[in-house]
Amino acid sequence: MQKDKHMRNGTSLLLLAAIALAGAACLTALGAGSANAAALEPTDSGAPSAIVMFPVGDKPNPKGAAMKPVVFNHLNHEKKIENCETCHHTGDPVACSTCHTVEGKAEGNFITLERAMHATKIAKRAKGNTPVSCVSCHEQQTKERRECAGCHAIVTPKRDSAWCATCHNVTPSMTPEQMQKGINGTLLPGDNEALAAETVLAQKPVTPVSPMLAPLKVVIDSLADKYEGSNFTHRRHLTSLIEGIKDDKLAQAFHNQPELLCATCHHRSPLSLTPPKCGSCHAKEIDKVNPGRPNLMAAYHLQCMGCHKGMNVARPRDTDCTTCHKAAPKSAD
Repeated sequence: MQKDKHMRNGTSLLLLAAIALAGAACLTALGAGSANAAALEPTDSGAPSAIVMFPVGDKPNPKGAAMKPVVFNHLNHEKKIENCETCHHTGDPVACSTCHTVEGKAEGNFITLERAMHATKIAKRAKGNTPVSCVSCHEQQTKERRECAGCHAIVTPKRDSAWCATCHNVTPSMTPEQMQKGINGTLLPGDNEALAAETVLAQKPVTPVSPMLAPLKVVIDSLADKYEGSNFTHRRHLTSLIEGIKDDKLAQAFHNQPELLCATCHHRSPLSLTPPKCGSCHAKEIDKVNPGRPNLMAAYHLQCMGCHKGMNVARPRDTDCTTCHKAAPKSAD
């Protein structure tokens, strides 16, 4: 009997120790989450510096629940806009999912959360603020800002599902339970902000490929005839692109692979330090199978002149051929 009593006491002590350890672990986790949230610079508006945007809906597993939620860096966006109503277009700074859910609801004119975030074209409102989506605002930025327009205004790349992970990037430490609470709107604000802060603090900008790995110059002479080949200052152009985006948060977020800037010109091929030549896709004559694809001469001129025009680069003028390639010497004949 005495032995059983000691065993029970020992078991009780072990249980108490386990409970204490579990409690300490929880407190440590909570403390770490609070510390992460506190580590972010506060916003001027008093809004959270970053939040997780869950696919809020009426069902436990709505459409989109299989994809990671978006972590919205409120601090970075607040610094870039003059008016909160750019996003909170009703004038009421509530969460987007208050009106826009997975299924859509009357308060949001039955515009779903997916559409509210991804719509590329939004009709201008006759009265009040014309809302923007994440995608429409970003596309507007890339086509209106000279540092971006040179690349983004020329070629529209084929959409790739891999791009989704750039925004749908919440930390892997988020649990299924937290996901479900986020979906049904019961996740505590502190827990939400801790997950968002952990995600933001883990993000590191990707260093673009070094210009020193690129050729100093490339001679483009496959069409040389009336004019000599063009000495394209390859390294100088790459360096200029890197300088143009080095301090830009939007560019840093989306240029998330070292070779991505190479796609400025090498736009329809896999990212590589040894991309195929332009002539691999653009034939000298119009391709009858792909009539919408520019021939080689048109491709060169659209790319070079389009980029310079988008970036407001004064030279070369599109009527001054000899700026880029000298006139070929006349034959003695």
